[in-house]
Amino acid sequence: MIKPVEPKKILCIHDLSGVGRCSLAVILPVLSVMGLQPVALPTVVLSTHTGGLGTPARLDGCAYGEAALEHYHALGLDFDCIYTGYLGGEAQVALAEKAFALWPSAHKVVDPVMGDNGKAYATVTPELISRIRQLCRSANLILPNYTEAQLLLQRTPVDDPLDDAAAQVLADELTALAPSAVVTGLPLGKYIGCAGSGSDRFVVKKLHIDRSFPGTGDLYGAVLIGSLIQGNALSAAADNAAEFVSLAIQNTPAGQDTCARPGTFNGGPQMSEKPTLNIVLVEPRIPQNTGNVARTCACTGCRLHLVGPMGFAIDDKKLKHAGLDYWHYLDISYYDGLDDFFAKNNGPYYYFTTKAPQRYTDVAYPDGAYLVFGREDAGLPEALLAANQEHCIRMPMRDTCRSLNLSNSVAVGVYEVLRQWDFPELLDHGHLRDYEWK
Repeated sequence: MIKPVEPKKILCIHDLSGVGRCSLAVILPVLSVMGLQPVALPTVVLSTHTGGLGTPARLDGCAYGEAALEHYHALGLDFDCIYTGYLGGEAQVALAEKAFALWPSAHKVVDPVMGDNGKAYATVTPELISRIRQLCRSANLILPNYTEAQLLLQRTPVDDPLDDAAAQVLADELTALAPSAVVTGLPLGKYIGCAGSGSDRFVVKKLHIDRSFPGTGDLYGAVLIGSLIQGNALSAAADNAAEFVSLAIQNTPAGQDTCARPGTFNGGPQMSEKPTLNIVLVEPRIPQNTGNVARTCACTGCRLHLVGPMGFAIDDKKLKHAGLDYWHYLDISYYDGLDDFFAKNNGPYYYFTTKAPQRYTDVAYPDGAYLVFGREDAGLPEALLAANQEHCIRMPMRDTCRSLNLSNSVAVGVYEVLRQWDFPELLDHGHLRDYEWK
């Protein structure tokens, strides 16, 4: 007979928001799906998270937490890990300290939630910072973000960009507080990264995605801890977490609000209107290509921008033939040149070029994005590309081939964006003429 293996238990000492994907609302399902047993110990219950939804109703959890810890201890429960997050006052820090004392052999992880973007949170006092710093000395691993790392090191926080070496030095300095540290949210040029210290030193980088969601740090921490408890090295766990968060952001539909508005059921997509995708052809030379692109735009609802001078007249028969009878569905604009185009549009722009250093699938495209394609024989001007490196993207292909066909490239780019947006207002099923699908 195969005996079931009891899942490893993680005591999660965090806040709980009724509305909003953050803290325990994120941590519990992630750890559960990773095959672990999270045990929730709310430090405070909030009606909503604090990311722009007014002043939430609040229920302090200290008295409950004290009683719950005593109950768990009396039951003989054994925790493999204790994971602490938001501690809104010194009484809540004492709750974490008590848990550490009751289960001394548990792997102790502290996420010292105190600030972000170069500033401490308004409710974080110097006394609380000092108390959390002391809690970190009892931990096996700490997970501060860039701002919190500086607060722990008793520095005035800045949000200046770092290079890899400086990121590693910052993480290494934190070993004065705990045996291991992973510093998250590090600005590393076009990347966002984390740096780990202790016996496993590393820097992990992912392409920066210009979107913001409350609870991203909680998602990262949950995946990291789950991976760590499953037996992965810290560097592998950090990479797993960074990759998962990056993919989660990329697969979140454009228009998703950065906070859960009342009535949207915990942060659902804000898609009351169809998002807009813009396709820009700069100095196209071949009428059939532009006609094919026009048909793609007509079928998908994209706006088409044609930037001159073009290599053909707009009434060219080859152009209209490629577009067939779809031309009247187009939302199309014409421009004398790039200066005229940029004067009349605001972006954001994403430049497709074989010379780019990153893939088109590494980008999370926002509502209103402009996909910009150059002429068939020369591409986009290199001066424009050099000035916008972080927004230059390419489609992977064999190194023996120069480029894909322009109209094919546009179609690939359009459908990647629409896939990320879950194909808004597009028909996603069809019918046989003489038969019925089962």
